Amino acid sequence: MIPMRHSKALEEMGYDLEDRTLRVRFRSGGLYDYLDVAPEIVEGLLGSAHPWTEWGRRVLEHDVRRLG
Repeated sequence: MIPMRHSKALEEMGYDLEDRTLRVRFRSGGLYDYLDVAPEIVEGLLGSAHPWTEWGRRVLEHDVRRLG
């Protein structure tokens, strides 16, 4: 998992390129897997000064599993 120090919403995230699963831990405590997320979205999250504000809507378009 990669710490997201510059984000107010995201604590950390990880990405499995093989199955295109984006794992996100929010600062509010939730842990989620977003399924079939394109690498371009992950690159956008990592490269953004405000990742969830700018890319969250695109992430939320995907199926999700709550893990914790």
